[in-house]
Amino acid sequence: MKKFLTVILALTVIFAFASCTEKPAEDKPSDKAVSEVTIDINAVKNAIVEQAALKDPLEIDAERLCELYDIDPADVSEAVCVTTLDGTFPDEVILLKAANESARMRITGKLSSHLDDVKVQSQNYDAENYALAQECKIIEKDNYLALFISAKHAQMEKIFEDSFNK
Repeated sequence: MKKFLTVILALTVIFAFASCTEKPAEDKPSDKAVSEVTIDINAVKNAIVEQAALKDPLEIDAERLCELYDIDPADVSEAVCVTTLDGTFPDEVILLKAANESARMRITGKLSSHLDDVKVQSQNYDAENYALAQECKIIEKDNYLALFISAKHAQMEKIFEDSFNK
């Protein structure tokens, strides 16, 4: 398990450093807002940690998004990221608010790449983890994005979706 986690973290860092570059001016976020819908992503994260009973969650600082997920910090209005190192399928909770529509599309691409990497790595680990990774998906709700890589992803997805109904 430790070797698996070490490989995941090493690959993530390598990909992040290799691809964190300044974007050309025409690729910068537009001023067009995605939506006026607002939720408290920190409260959503807290509900997920509590209700999904995540053990020893490690907060990932929003400024480290570029390093870990290759997301341009200028594309993000808010971010909350939590991971655990518990179990054979560590939990990863990523909640983001995109700065605008073009940023949302770029973030979705970066999260898709990360999820694809996790799927490949879990496929090489064991069939059960691969099946779990296959079930995980990116959820887009207005200008918010969520990715839950966890055996408890369905519960986490419901908490996220329910936060828009309050």
